[in-house]
Amino acid sequence: MLIERVRVEGYDALVAAIYDSVDCEKPWSEPLEMLRSLLDANVSCIRISQKGSNAREHLFASGPKVSNEAIEDWQRFNPRELLPIELPVGDAQVLDWQQMGSTGNYGAMLKRYDIANMAVMCIDVIEGAQCTLNCSRGFDMAPFDKLDLELIKAVGRHFREAMRIRRELTRARIVSQFQTEALDSLGIAAFLISKSGSHVLLNNTAKFAIENGLGVKQSTTGIHAVDQSDDSAFQGAIRAALHSEDGLAARAMLLNRGNGAERLHVIVRARSHNSVLFDRRETSALVFVRINEIVCRDDIKLLQQLFCFTATEAQLAIGLAKGLCLKDIETELNIRHNTARAHLRSMFVKADVARQSQLVSLLTSSLVPLGRTTNHSLQ
Repeated sequence: MLIERVRVEGYDALVAAIYDSVDCEKPWSEPLEMLRSLLDANVSCIRISQKGSNAREHLFASGPKVSNEAIEDWQRFNPRELLPIELPVGDAQVLDWQQMGSTGNYGAMLKRYDIANMAVMCIDVIEGAQCTLNCSRGFDMAPFDKLDLELIKAVGRHFREAMRIRRELTRARIVSQFQTEALDSLGIAAFLISKSGSHVLLNNTAKFAIENGLGVKQSTTGIHAVDQSDDSAFQGAIRAALHSEDGLAARAMLLNRGNGAERLHVIVRARSHNSVLFDRRETSALVFVRINEIVCRDDIKLLQQLFCFTATEAQLAIGLAKGLCLKDIETELNIRHNTARAHLRSMFVKADVARQSQLVSLLTSSLVPLGRTTNHSLQ
């Protein structure tokens, strides 16, 4: 009974460790070691195997003989050699490698790492890749029994759920990163403001705007316009968004940049979402502030890359996007009118447009800055 109680307590701790590993940088290491100890195994691992013409193998493993070199050794074998049987999801089985008569390089590998029998469960099949939970015992150890197999199946079910949660968290982070990078590329600062007055800076451009006092600032009472004369209307727009019954309120406005430059374009809109704490919908306010111009001097190489413009054509494009007339651009670039017109004709062909107005529309759309890298200058 003492052994059983210790095993039950170990199982509870193991399950807790599985879910604690969901958000770890190196997942599953601790629970795999706990499972190995609980089963008196010499190796425990999660194998992710992609079969077919593009066969590949990835291992998370724990045990005295586990090392990066050992994992690389195992990953060299075809997944069918590592698991020569087909297991449906949720099923588990014990393999006796001695009875199966493994020979050659694989047989030598089993002897080198002291693997005589293995209990394996199919955790899940994800995008064509089979995920299995594997525990191995050596040549001088007792084989796995039915109770061991039942434990592995129970633990495997928790691994399946934890892996599902981890995939969802990872996808959410990837989507969030892409959205953040898109806003940074566009030079748009984004802020999320709740009814409680708390606020979150959603991207690097927002941090840059706050640090440099560009249009907005933060205080203990929330996000405010730098120019006091703008703040009353700005706070009114935020309150209207927060108290929007249908979650659709939106307001466009201009804020003084704070350094004498052109005023900043701002959008304040309502955003309805599930509450973090309560089982209900609530409304927050999203604030978007365009810090960067649509196209600026830093985009010369970007325009050359996107449209195959020459350096001069890219400079001409930036002038057009800024709203300058062709004569002013010619003076700025110190080129003749006929030369500028020749550049324009070349640009029409490269950008697949027929008129200057179409080229300007293309350059001033939000698509061009989306080609910026995330380290694009915010100055």
